Amino acid sequence: MWTRRQFLGTSCTGAAAAALGVSEVSALAASPALLPDERLSVVDAARGVLERQLGKRSEEFHLRTMAYAPDGHETYELEATGGTVDVAGTSAVAICRGVYSYLRERCAAMITWSGSHLDLPAHLPGQVKTRVTCPYQHVQYLNPCTYGYTMAYWDWSRWERELDWMALHGITMPLAMEGQEYVWQKVWASFGLSQAEIDAFSTGPAQLPWHRMGNINHFDGPLSQHWIEQHHLLQRRILNRMRSLGMKPVAPAFAGFVPQGFLRVHPEAETFTLLWLPKEFATIPRETRTFILHPKQEDLYREIGKRFIESYKQAYGEVQYYLADTFNELAVPVTEDHRYQDLEQFGKTVYSGIQAGDPNGTWVMQGWLFVFDSFWDPASVEALLKGVPNDRMLILDYSNDLTPGLKDKYAPSPWKRFHAFYGKQWSNGMAHTFGGNNNVKGNLALMASEPAAVLASPEKGNLVAWSMCPEGIENNEVVYELMTDAGWRKAPIDLATWLPAYCVSRYGICPPAMRDAWQLLLGSAYSAHIWMTKQAWQAEPSLTPVAASVDSGEGFKKAVALFLSCAPQLGQVALYCNDLIEFIGQAAGGFVDAQLALAAQSIRSKEMPAAKYHADRALTMLNRIDAIMNLRRDRRLETWVEAARANAGSPDDAANLDENSRRLVTTWGWPELSDYASRVWSGLIRDYYVARWRAWFDHQFAGSDFSLDIWQQTWLSRPYSASRPTPVPDLITEARAMLEAIGHG
Repeated sequence: MWTRRQFLGTSCTGAAAAALGVSEVSALAASPALLPDERLSVVDAARGVLERQLGKRSEEFHLRTMAYAPDGHETYELEATGGTVDVAGTSAVAICRGVYSYLRERCAAMITWSGSHLDLPAHLPGQVKTRVTCPYQHVQYLNPCTYGYTMAYWDWSRWERELDWMALHGITMPLAMEGQEYVWQKVWASFGLSQAEIDAFSTGPAQLPWHRMGNINHFDGPLSQHWIEQHHLLQRRILNRMRSLGMKPVAPAFAGFVPQGFLRVHPEAETFTLLWLPKEFATIPRETRTFILHPKQEDLYREIGKRFIESYKQAYGEVQYYLADTFNELAVPVTEDHRYQDLEQFGKTVYSGIQAGDPNGTWVMQGWLFVFDSFWDPASVEALLKGVPNDRMLILDYSNDLTPGLKDKYAPSPWKRFHAFYGKQWSNGMAHTFGGNNNVKGNLALMASEPAAVLASPEKGNLVAWSMCPEGIENNEVVYELMTDAGWRKAPIDLATWLPAYCVSRYGICPPAMRDAWQLLLGSAYSAHIWMTKQAWQAEPSLTPVAASVDSGEGFKKAVALFLSCAPQLGQVALYCNDLIEFIGQAAGGFVDAQLALAAQSIRSKEMPAAKYHADRALTMLNRIDAIMNLRRDRRLETWVEAARANAGSPDDAANLDENSRRLVTTWGWPELSDYASRVWSGLIRDYYVARWRAWFDHQFAGSDFSLDIWQQTWLSRPYSASRPTPVPDLITEARAMLEAIGHG
C-alpha cells in the first residue's frame, strides 16, 4: 500500500528550494542584460528542458530546428525508429511540445505541477512521421493575479520547473510580471519623488498584482529593498530563459496610474481618484485609493511610458508585447456628455505611452473589464479601441468559460458581443479558477469543444491566440493538460478517447473502474461552469452556511468510490495518490457542509445537544481532511509560509512576509474578499478553518458575543507555527475509512 513514508511528492510553492547563492547573485548583478541562456541555440535550450526532466533518457531524443511555415505558426515534426526519436521544431518550445506529445501518446508519461509519471519503456516505441502546426500565432498563459495567488513567493528553482512545464506544454506567450518594481522605483525617483513617497505607493508582495493593475496602493507594504533587488535578479533569469526557449514574454507598461507623490512634483497634473469596486466593497480603506492621469495629458503619459520602457529594456533586454490595464474593475472616469470622445482619448493616450518607449510595441490588454462592468456597451468598447492600430493591440478575452453558467451577466461571450473587438488582434481563452481555489472543478466538455468552434467561426475576426488565464495554478491538472492540448489542435477534442488516454499517461493504466470513475467525474465536478467555488466550511462561520458551486454530491461520491477501487493496481503511483487525496477531500467536504448545516439549524432551533453532535462530526472530519492533505507538501500552509519567509532580508521582514502570505489566503484585507482565495490546505484547515469554527461554535453554545474580525486579526498577527497534524500511516486505508464514514452520514 501507498504510505506517507513512501510518498515524496513535489513542492509546488518552491519553499524548500535554496535561494540564489551569494556568488550567483554577484555574478548576475555584474553581468550585462544578456545572460548565458539567451546565447543558447534553439536545440541546446530544448535539450536543457529534456535533461532536467528526463535525465539520461533525454539522450534518446535527436533534436533539430526547422524553418517556420509561411504563416509563421510554430510547428514540430517527430519520427521514432530504432529506439531513437527525431524531433524537429521551429523553436525550442515547438521541439519540447513535440517531445511531450510523444511522451504522452506513445510512452504513457506525464509531467505535471504535483509530480511526474515517467516510467518510460526500456526501448522507446516507433512513431510514423508526424507534423503538427499550432493553429494560433500565440499560446498565451497566465493572469496577472497568478503572480499573487500562486507565484508571489517563488524562487528560481520553482520558476525553472514552471518554465520547463510551459515549454513542454507548448506555451509561447507567458505574462512576465516579476521585477517591475525595480524599474518603477528608478522611474519615480527620476521624476523627483522621495523614497518615502515611493514606499507609500507600494503594497505587500501578495497584493502586487492589484497594485500593478491600478486597484490598490499603500496596502500591507512597503516592499523591502531586499525584495525589490532579489526579484530584479529573478526576472532577468526568467526573461532570459523565456527568450532562449523562443517564447514572447508580455512585459508591463504604464497604464496611467501614478503615486500620490507625483502630484507634489507635478502639481499641474490633473488626475482622477479611483477606489477599487466602490459598489461591491463597502469597507475598502480610503488610503488604498489610486490616482490616474487625465488622458488629455498625453505629454506626461508619453514621458512616463518612455522612461519606464527604456529603463525596463536596460534592466531586462528587448520585449515586444506590453500589458497595460487602465480600468480593471474600476469606475471609468468619463463624462456622459463626452463618453465616447473621452474613451477614445484614453485609448490613444495609453497607447502613446507604449509607443514613446517602443515604436514597434504591441499593447496587450485583458478583456476582463468588458465582462465585469455593465458600463461597457459595444459603442464604448469600440471607442476605447478606436485610436489604436489593429496590429498594435491584443485583447485577452479569457472569460469564455463563464458565459454558459452565468448567462444573465456574461452571455454572449465578449468576443461575440463586441464584434471580435472591431478588428483588433484578440485571444480566445478561459480563466478556469478564481482566487487560486484548488477545489476539484472545471468544464471539460466546453474546453474540449469551444476553442475549435471559435476557430471555425466566420465571425472570429482577427483571432491570433489561445489563452489560459487562471488566477491561480497548481490545481486540477486534467484541466491544463486538456487546455494546452486545445491550444495545439484545430479540431475539437473527443473526450471519449482523450480521457482514457489521459489516465494511461497519468497513472500507467486505465482499468474499467477508472474509466467509469472519470465518466462520472465528467458529469459532476468536471462539468461545472466556473465562478467562485468553495465549500461551506471554507467560508466564514454563519447560521446559514452555504457552499459556492463545489460538487460533492452523490455522482461525485460514486466516482470517488470507483477511483478508490483501483488502489490495488495503482496505490503505488504518486499521481494516482495525489488525485485520490483531492477527490476524497472534496467528497468528505460535502459531508462536513451537511453537518455544519444541521448544526446551524439546531442552534436556530435552540437544540444545543444536537448542535454539538453535528458540530463535532463536522470538525472531526475536517481534521481528517487536513491529515490526508498533509501527505502532499504542495497542500500545506507551512510550505506557502516558508516560501514567503525565504524571501526575507531580515527577521522583521520575515515576520511581515509571514503575515502577508497568510492574509492573502484568509481575510485578503477586507470583509468582502475574506476567504476569496480559500485553499484546501493542511494547516490552513486545522489551524484556521477548524479553529475558527470551533471558536464560533463555543460562543454560540455559551450564548456570548463573538467578534470574527478580532479572532481573524489575532490569528494573522502571530507568526505561524503549524500545529501537529494527525498522522496517516496509510493513505488507502484512511481513504476507505473516510468514504465509509461519509457514506453513512
